[in-house]
Parts: sequence; structure tokens; C-alpha cells
Amino acid sequence: MKFYQIINGICRDDDPKRKVFPGAYLKKGMIGVEYVQNGSTEGDANYIPIEQTIHDYHIVENAPVFDYFLLGDGSSRRKFDWIKLDMYGVFALGGGFLVSERFKEVISRFDLPRHKFYPAKLIYKGQKLDYYLFQLGDEIPILYERCIFEIKGESLTMAAQGLKIHDKESFNLKWIALNRDEKQLNIKDFVLSKHYDYFICRELFKVVSEPLKEALEAAGLTEGWKFEDISPRTITFLNP
Repeated sequence: MKFYQIINGICRDDDPKRKVFPGAYLKKGMIGVEYVQNGSTEGDANYIPIEQTIHDYHIVENAPVFDYFLLGDGSSRRKFDWIKLDMYGVFALGGGFLVSERFKEVISRFDLPRHKFYPAKLIYKGQKLDYYLFQLGDEIPILYERCIFEIKGESLTMAAQGLKIHDKESFNLKWIALNRDEKQLNIKDFVLSKHYDYFICRELFKVVSEPLKEALEAAGLTEGWKFEDISPRTITFLNP
């Protein structure tokens, strides 16, 4: 089975004005802003510590309806009411998306790690639309001791045992050591514990399976995003 990285499309390829696809963000004072990274500071009326927010894969059960998200780009924060998507990246929440009801319905049919859809509102052309803040609750760990590695630009592949790699820390140390010699150590064949159709892991970040990609495309839900085939890298699951 093929897997793909989800990449922000930046702009429409056929748009002569090259308008940038927007992201979603909460302004200070919006309901629920304290639950996202840097949404509140100590002393604010609604302050909560970061460990109780949805930052860094935290799942919380008592969040209010996030009311409301605005659209903008990463620098000017100007409004982008001229484009409506089914999936937006969320500023200050790298692992999350703001998604439509249709997107939620499609992706919920597939195998997902621990996750939550938080009800939210999006302001679009002066109207509040129903959306969801979609957040994964886990980053899927790589089983480094079972992976196959390669040096960038070289054809030779190496097992973890030969490199004395048995976990993330030993991989990082080996990567640093080889980097001093201007060599880049990469994982060629990833091994993960359990199959999911959408997940986040180090080295690959946001990944979708081919069946999920095709379902999202068939439903017309992917404008604003691109899917890059991770080949020739592969992913193997111990519990498919």
C-alpha cells in the first residue's frame, strides 16, 4: 500500500494572481482561544496552563465550542474570505486541522489513532459556519530497532543492529555523528506498531494511506493540499 505526506498546496496552480491558500486562527478574546498554544498567559481571566490545552497532542474533554476562527496567511493575517476549503491548517497547532462536516464524515470511516473533533465556528463572508477542530492525541512512535536505514546519495542499506540503533535517542546520536562527516542518515523502511490511515510520526509528519487519499479526492475535499508519495521509502506495520 502506498502512503503520502500531506503538504500545504500554497496556492492554486492555475491562478494567475497566485493567491495563497489561507490557514485558520483564533484571535485573542475568541471563545476557546486559551486552549491553543499561546492562547492565554498567566494572569488572563481565562488562563489555563499549557498541559491542559490541546497543544502537543493533548486531548481535553471540557473545551467549549471554538467560536470563532478567522482565515488569514502566516504573515499579514489579512482576511481570505474569497476561498472556502474543507480542511485548513491551524496556526499555533501544527498537528491539527479545521475541517468541515463532510471531511469529518469521510475520514471517520478510516482507521485513526486516538483523536477528537472539537466543535468550532468559522467566520466566512460574515456568516458563522459549523466546522471541527480535528486533533490527533498521539504521535505514532517509530520502531527504530526494526527499521532499515541508508546514507543519502548511497545505494547501501543498513539494518538498525549494524548501526547500533535501538531507539530514538540512539538514532539521533548516530545521525549527529554521521552529519559531522557531512553524511545524512535517513530511514528507508519505516516500521510502526499498528496500521492507521492517517497519522503523524517523526521524519514523515502527516501521513495518509492511499485508500484515504482516494476517498478524500473522490469527495472533492482536498483543495488547498497536495499529497506527496513517500516512495521509495516504505512503511511496515507489525499489526496491520
